[in-house]
Amino acid sequence: MMNGLVNYGATRVLGLGVVGVGLGVFYVVDQYDKKNNYTPIQARVSRVEEKCYMEKRSGRSTWTSDMLACERAQEMVKSHPNWLGYTVKYKINVSYDYVSPVDNRTHSGSRVMSAYPDGKKIYPGSQISIRASKSDPNKTRES
Repeated sequence: MMNGLVNYGATRVLGLGVVGVGLGVFYVVDQYDKKNNYTPIQARVSRVEEKCYMEKRSGRSTWTSDMLACERAQEMVKSHPNWLGYTVKYKINVSYDYVSPVDNRTHSGSRVMSAYPDGKKIYPGSQISIRASKSDPNKTRES
């Protein structure tokens, strides 16, 4: 029986090691793609849509609210007895325009963020850093 437990533990450790290596390889491939297939550029923000939800974690359980205005969510976690102890989470949809290095024409893109870059709000007209594809004028990714 003891031998079976040792083998079970070794199998778990080996499994975790394989998962760790797999994640490491994914990260390396992703970084390679980012650096070799995309170039950093500035994009002009055309629209920002900010929504929030409230979340509370306890052990393996997570409770979330519906989406609502962020000011309302901030107010509720501070003062409403049902929401005390919850954290406000952001879902920020940002649309932007950029000039593609492939064809030197203006294209549009969007991304969803869970926080503002460097903790500073962005507004229509402001600039954000993105990476534009070196081969596809319609393809971007975060910086």
